[in-house]
Amino acid sequence: MATRTRARATERQARQTPARFAGVQRLARETYQETKKVIWPDRDETRNLTIVVIGLSIFLGLLLGGVDALFVRLWQML
Repeated sequence: MATRTRARATERQARQTPARFAGVQRLARETYQETKKVIWPDRDETRNLTIVVIGLSIFLGLLLGGVDALFVRLWQML
């Protein structure tokens, strides 16, 4: 009797395994299809946007560093 139960459990597991991977396969297929729809920027646009990001990062770093230095000096005065 235990052998039949074990055999049925194995059969059920064998049937469920492809269903588990079906979702992963569908996700991979849909992701690939969506990346084909993307309009990728050209070289000039990529360069310009990279320069903007670097410039803003430097500006915000200096601004936050200045505010931090100001607060440190105010704290020392207390």
